Amino acid sequence: MLVRAFSVCWGIFMGNEVMDKLKKMGFMDIQLHQIQLGLSEGLPVQVYAKPEFDWFQMEEIRKGLKAGLDVSCYAKREMPYEKMRQVRKGLQDGIDLMPYIEWNAGILKEFRLAHLKGIDLKGYIEQGYDALQLAEIRKALEQGIDLEPHIDKEYRAASVAEIRKGLESGVDVTVYAKKIYSWRKMREIRLGLENRLDVSLYSTRFYDWEQMREIRLGLKAGLNVESYRPLRYTAREMYEKRRELLLKTHVNGNAFIKQMEESVGNILSSEHSLDVHNFPVESPEQVTGEADESTKLILDKKHLSVEFRANNMEAYISVEVPNGTIERDVLMDFLKENRIKEGISENAVNQLCNGEYGQKPVLIAQGKIPLKGEDGWYEYFFRTDVQKKPKVLADGSADYKDIEWFEVVSEGQKIAFYHEAKEGTDGYDVTGAVIKGRKGAEKRVLKGKGFRLEDDKKTYTALYNGMIRLDGEDLSIVNHVELDEINMTTGNIFFDGSIHIRGNVGSGMTVKATGDIVIDGNVEMATIETEGSVMLKKGMNASGNGMVKAGKNIVSRFFDATKVVADGNIEVDKCLNSQLYAKGMITANRIFAGGIASSESGFYLNNVGNHAGLKTVLKVQTNETARNDYHNILFNIKDVTRQLEVLNKTYSDLMEKYTDEQRSEMELFHKVENAVFLKQKQLDKMKELEVKLKRVIDKEKLVSVVISGNAYEGTVVEFGTGRWEAKNQYNVTIKQLNSEISVYNN
Repeated sequence: MLVRAFSVCWGIFMGNEVMDKLKKMGFMDIQLHQIQLGLSEGLPVQVYAKPEFDWFQMEEIRKGLKAGLDVSCYAKREMPYEKMRQVRKGLQDGIDLMPYIEWNAGILKEFRLAHLKGIDLKGYIEQGYDALQLAEIRKALEQGIDLEPHIDKEYRAASVAEIRKGLESGVDVTVYAKKIYSWRKMREIRLGLENRLDVSLYSTRFYDWEQMREIRLGLKAGLNVESYRPLRYTAREMYEKRRELLLKTHVNGNAFIKQMEESVGNILSSEHSLDVHNFPVESPEQVTGEADESTKLILDKKHLSVEFRANNMEAYISVEVPNGTIERDVLMDFLKENRIKEGISENAVNQLCNGEYGQKPVLIAQGKIPLKGEDGWYEYFFRTDVQKKPKVLADGSADYKDIEWFEVVSEGQKIAFYHEAKEGTDGYDVTGAVIKGRKGAEKRVLKGKGFRLEDDKKTYTALYNGMIRLDGEDLSIVNHVELDEINMTTGNIFFDGSIHIRGNVGSGMTVKATGDIVIDGNVEMATIETEGSVMLKKGMNASGNGMVKAGKNIVSRFFDATKVVADGNIEVDKCLNSQLYAKGMITANRIFAGGIASSESGFYLNNVGNHAGLKTVLKVQTNETARNDYHNILFNIKDVTRQLEVLNKTYSDLMEKYTDEQRSEMELFHKVENAVFLKQKQLDKMKELEVKLKRVIDKEKLVSVVISGNAYEGTVVEFGTGRWEAKNQYNVTIKQLNSEISVYNN
C-alpha cells in the first residue's frame, strides 16, 4: 500500500510540466511511455525512471515489478535488456539464472526453457554450442531423441535442425549428417529419404542444393532423371528439362492428355494410346464430291509438308494439290527424311497413296503415351477402421454390448509393410525417341511412436504391447493393460496408457489413465479419469458419489446420479438425475431425465424429462474463455498499437535528426528499428488471433438444442441469461437468435 501510495503521489507531480522537464533531461518519448505505464499500474517507477536505462530495460524492470519480483538483481545499467528479460522470466518460472549471467541472452533462454522440461543443457553449453544450436538440441531432447552421435558444434543450427527432423521421421540421418553438406543440401537429402527416393542419385557433394532439388522433384514425380542429372547442367537447365519431361509424361486427365484427346477426336484405347489405324480421314468425295480417277495427279515430295504437334507425339501430312496420288516409296522416303519412324498409320498411308484425303492435314503417325506406375502403398496388419460408436438399433436405442473401442497389438508384431511404387511403362514419340514412363509416387515413411522400422525400411513392428492408432500417416502405439475387475482387493489403478477392464469397477475405486479407458462391466461409486476417451459398455450408477472425466469423448449405456465431464462429446443411451458437462455435443439416444447438463456445442436428445415434471435443466454454455480472450486481445491490440505509434514517432525523430552515417553507428537507432519490426509482427499475430476468437464466438450463434420425442413440463433450456420452459411439447428445436430464444418444430 505504501509503495502504491508513493507511486500515485509521484504521479500527481508527473504533469505535462514535469514530463517536459524529464524530456529536457534526456528522456525520449518511448522512455516516458514506460514511466506512464508504470504509474498507471501503481508501480514504484522511481526504480527505473532513470536516463541511463533505455526503454527496453525500463520495460523489463516494469514487467518484473508488475509480477511482484525482486528486480534489484537485474535492474542494472550494464545488463543488456535481453539478459534482463531472461532473468525476469526465470524468476517468474522459479529459476535463478544469475549464477549463469555471463552466458549470452540466447543461451540463458534455451537453458531456462530446457530446465522447465527437466532437461539439463549445461553439458552442451560447456562444449560451446550456440543459442540456435541449443534450441534444436532442446527440441530433440523434449522428443526423447538423442542428437549426440550425429552432431558437432561446427554444424550450423539449421543443419542440426535437419538432423533432428530426420531422426523424428525415422530416416537414416547418417546419409547426410556430414560436414560436406550445407543445411540446404541436408534438407534435400532428408526430404528424399522421407519420400523413399534414391538419394544416391543426387547426394554427391558436387551438386549445389538447387540442383539437388530439381533431381529430387523429378524422382518424386516418377521421372527418369538420367537425362538431366549430369553435373554440367545448371539448376535452371535442370528445371527446364524436368518441366519438358513432365509435359511428355503427364497422364491421367492432365492438360496434355486433354489436348491430345481433342486433337484426335477423343478416341483413346484401353491402353491410353490412340488407335490411329481406325482414325477417320476425310476423303476427297466428302470434301469435293465424287472424283474421277483420271483427273488425279501423281505427286512428289515437294507437294508434301509435315507438321509436328504435342511435343512430337503427333505428325500431320498436308498435301498442296487437292486431287492426286502418292507413290508409297515416295511417301515413306518423305517420312524417313522428316524423322517420322514410329506409330505410322497404315490406314493413313493407304489413303494418301490412293488420293483419299481432304483439305485438312492427315494424322500420319501417333506416338505412344507413357504410363505412370502404381503408387506406393501401405499394407496394415491391424484393423484401421475400428468405430468408436455404438450401433443404433431399430428402436432408436444403442447396442453397447459388441462395440469395439480399440485394436491391440503385441510386442514384435508386424503391424505394417510398405509396398514400393512401381516403374512406369515407357512410351515413344513419332521420331522414335523413348519417353520413360513415370514411376509411381512413393509414400512418406510413417511417423509416430511405439514401433520400429526394420532394416529393410519397409516392415514396421510393435515395440511393446499396446493400443494402436492410425491417423493419416501418423501411427502410434500406446501402452495397454487388460484387467479382470477393479475392487478393494486389486486397489486403485494409475496407468500411463490405455486400460481395458473386462469386469466391474467397485465403489470407492479410482481408475486413472493417459490413454482410453474401456469398461465392460458395471461401474459403481467410482472415479474414472483419463486424458483420452472413456467407454462404459454397461453404464454407471454412482448414487451421487462417482465421476467420469475425460480429455476427449465419453460414451456410456447409461448414467444414473453420476457426474460426467468431457472436453469432447458425451453420448449416452439413458441418463437419469446426473450432472453432465461437455465442451462438445451431448447426445442421449433414448431418455434424458432429471439433473443438469451443460454443453458448449449443443444437444441432441430424445425424450427429455418425464410425466411427473422432473426438473431437467439444459444449459448452452457460452465460451467465456474465448470471450475473455477476445476482449483481452482487443485491449492488447489497442495497447500495442499505441506503443507502435510511440516507436514510429521516435524512429521518425531519429531519422530526421541524424544522418545515415550517424544512425548506422547509433545503438539506440538499431534498437528502435528492431522494436518497430517486432511490435508490428506482434500486432499482426494479435490480429490473426482476434479473427480466430471472433470465429469461435460467432459459431456459438449456430448452437441449438434438438429434442426428438417429448419435451415434458419441468424441462428448462438456458442460453446464457435466456430461458425457455417446456409445456409438454413434441419434437422441438430451441435456438438463441439476437439474444432472443426461438422454438421451432422439427
